[in-house]
Amino acid sequence: MTAAGLEDALSGSPFVGRRPEVARIRAAHADSVRTGTQVVCEVVGDPGIGKTRLVHAALDGCVPAPPRAVGTCVEAERDIPFHVFRHALGAPHPVSADPQHPTAVPDGLLTPGTAAALDVRQFRTYQLARRLLTLAARDGLALVLDDLHWADTSSTGLVAHLLRYPVPAPLLLILVYRPRQMDTAMPFGPPEVGVPGVRGRERIELGPLSLADTVALYPHEDPAELGRRHDRAAGNPGYLAALDGVGPADGDRDSPSPTKPRLTDRAVATLRAEWAGLSPVDATCLRAAAVCGTPCAVDLLAEVARLPARQVTESAWRLVRRDLLRVDPTTARFTFRHPVLRAAVAQDTDPAWRAEAHHRALTVLLARQAPPAERVAQAVHLLGLPHGRPVEAYVDVLCRAAEEIRGDAPELAVRWLRTALRAVRPPAGSPDTRHDVTLLLARITGEMGNLAESRTLLREVVPELPGDPPGRRTAAVAQWVRVERLLGNYAEAAAISRRELVGTPTPTAGAYQLATELGAIGILSGHPSPVPGGAPDGEASGIDRAGLLAVRGLAAAHDGEVRIARELLAAGAPIVDALPDRDLRERPDCLLAVGLAELFLERPADATRHLDRGITLVRDAHRDDGLCQLLLGRSQVAYHRGQLGTVIGLTTEAGGIARRIGSRSLLSFALAFEAQATAWRGGPRDDDRAVALARTAVELANDLDSWSGRTAATALATATLLAGDPDTCVEMLTDAGGDSRLTRLQASLRPMWHELLCAAALAAGDLPEAYRRARAALADADLLGLPGQHAFAESAYGEVLLARGEVLTALPYLRTAADRFRAAGMTLRHSLALVAIARASEAVDRHGPAGRARRRAQELAARCGTERVGLRLARPVRALAETALTDREWHIARLASTGVTNRLIGRQLHISPRTVEAHLTRIYRKAGVESRSGLVAWVSRFDDTDR
Repeated sequence: MTAAGLEDALSGSPFVGRRPEVARIRAAHADSVRTGTQVVCEVVGDPGIGKTRLVHAALDGCVPAPPRAVGTCVEAERDIPFHVFRHALGAPHPVSADPQHPTAVPDGLLTPGTAAALDVRQFRTYQLARRLLTLAARDGLALVLDDLHWADTSSTGLVAHLLRYPVPAPLLLILVYRPRQMDTAMPFGPPEVGVPGVRGRERIELGPLSLADTVALYPHEDPAELGRRHDRAAGNPGYLAALDGVGPADGDRDSPSPTKPRLTDRAVATLRAEWAGLSPVDATCLRAAAVCGTPCAVDLLAEVARLPARQVTESAWRLVRRDLLRVDPTTARFTFRHPVLRAAVAQDTDPAWRAEAHHRALTVLLARQAPPAERVAQAVHLLGLPHGRPVEAYVDVLCRAAEEIRGDAPELAVRWLRTALRAVRPPAGSPDTRHDVTLLLARITGEMGNLAESRTLLREVVPELPGDPPGRRTAAVAQWVRVERLLGNYAEAAAISRRELVGTPTPTAGAYQLATELGAIGILSGHPSPVPGGAPDGEASGIDRAGLLAVRGLAAAHDGEVRIARELLAAGAPIVDALPDRDLRERPDCLLAVGLAELFLERPADATRHLDRGITLVRDAHRDDGLCQLLLGRSQVAYHRGQLGTVIGLTTEAGGIARRIGSRSLLSFALAFEAQATAWRGGPRDDDRAVALARTAVELANDLDSWSGRTAATALATATLLAGDPDTCVEMLTDAGGDSRLTRLQASLRPMWHELLCAAALAAGDLPEAYRRARAALADADLLGLPGQHAFAESAYGEVLLARGEVLTALPYLRTAADRFRAAGMTLRHSLALVAIARASEAVDRHGPAGRARRRAQELAARCGTERVGLRLARPVRALAETALTDREWHIARLASTGVTNRLIGRQLHISPRTVEAHLTRIYRKAGVESRSGLVAWVSRFDDTDR
């Protein structure tokens, strides 16, 4: 009855899909009519899959339309001999318009003389039935035997006889059954090759509907919701109908809600016939299986059902034979045939019995330390059932499980915690439990990168927390402050930290975290302040000491206090290296601070080691909040080393994460760093892209006093200078620096920014200003004592001397700069310094050193992925008359002066002729000429560098 019940649920809906299967049945009918012989067509599949509808839809379209006789087996009548044939042929059917050839058979002709096994008498009975079918099918007949899995032995014997001795008439014999639901092995099945008597036989194994077919079946429903329903029903049209208008089924372990929508009463009534005739033991085992979840082991079933294990095993195998349960081949456990069937059994079970059964199951699973998902499934059910027990124990199960999986499946952990939080909303649950769940949910959502939700939860719960001695409140406040910092709300984060530290006289883990956060906020906001609390005492944990020392070291390195920064790193880095991954995975900001401090002290190898460790840990833990910052830090190490492609890849990934977590400040950093690398890459379209990226970074930063604002401003300054706009470069750097000494810019990088202003002054033709900037760079570099920053200063001074024409005086400065860039690991800047050496050496006819510098510069440029080196090698020794031209403009000017057309220039540089024309217009203006002939004369005034 169940197949009919499930398919009756589809009555009135259109028949969709199944075109190949329909074609095969119609082809079988055509073969039967053409050959005048019997053709057998088996249609097999799961309950509700649409076997009966398929058969009748196919027969309805047959030409000519065959007379049809339909017999259906019923489980309650399986002891009546030949029942299905009697049902098909024993009662009148309007299957033939010819009264001379009726298909009805007189009652009693198919009753066997005995119930013995196959013998001569039974064979004669089968032969008599065969003759009767031959008469009935004289003008063609489609005999449909439905639900043969419930057929009596006499009927299955007759079917086997007809397969061996086909009817010599155009009979289309259609056998519809479920192979899994046979008490005994079916005497017919897939045709075997080479076995006599199997010709003219077709077997159709019906599978699920495709999603497209499901949409065609329900054309007026929401496609997204229909897709979810299709997945839950696994494409089974019967279950699709049963789920019509129903949300997540009771028992769907992935649903976050403890109070899930129920199947409709009609759907449960339709499915109830599957288990209505079970014995009490089998019914109890089936309900226990619905409680346990699938797949479930026998010992757990026995505990839940309160039955002996042997009895449960026998019952489970009986349920398997009825295809209510199946055996999972991977775990050798029992599982329901379909999740919807399990949901219906659960819903049909007495709620009080279910609650007790779920409690028994949870007790066993906790004792066995079962996987988190299995424990949570039971706890979620208990939170949605009336049972009179406190909810705290079940909420604790969800929280512990979420803690266990948050590193591997944070989204699932969040769903479980949201379920727990709903369960302890007032008046249910104690305030302490509600606070614990909220804090854990805020922490995991923050780690996932959902900073807005994390902040909302923390704002809600922190004011309710008492100032307890263990530091629970201060730890929660530190978590809140970190979220505000990541979102760029520095003023609010600092205010919250100071307010909490004032009320926390005793040092706790949370107080150390707050002090660390306050130090980080000072660096990021551009308004550093002394971190309260002094040095971490001996009672502080390793991660607390390391975090505070790392942030103080970073602050010192940022502010140019190199000696203090080295001392702090010497104390903190060994602690960090000794910490286990578990601690650093919880506090990845510690590795970020150490790595950045080491980078600013020009120790890129150590910085790479710490930042790479952090990236590996947070990737494994799926922590977007920490990953974005670490990727940005790692990109700066790559920029230091001149690995421009790596910088762009890292910043692109970091920018995507920053957008996802909603952090404007981190996105500003990402775009600024990408702009710098793009500008130095120097491709034909890179200048415009770099400027656009940097301008967006400035817009996102809002406050130029913040670290992100200053970084965006310096990135725009770099991009505009390399694009040929020295005025904007000077404007951005002086605004960000606050005064001519650039006191608001990062002190440990100040010589580099003076060098950039020196280059801008040279590009603008202001040699005195360039000299002042070079001297300022030298003075600041002497204060720092960092080789890389000394190299920037000496490079700037050497370029000023070249612009003055003092080539021999400039060469020692340029060589020293190249050596120091190499020692600091700054490959890109090393290559550019070698370019200056090559050009200067050529100017004084030192071709040997010039050739060696040129070759080495090109090798390093290829390693960095920059075109700037090649463009600068094509320039003559810098003279003020041509300094306004960018590297790209000078290259185009040289090409144009040789007579190459705009089209050929564009083809060589991979830009359009119109873009070439725009470049030439700017070149004419800067050179003070009006035509190509004037440009040729202007270029020829400089030394010929074509070698």
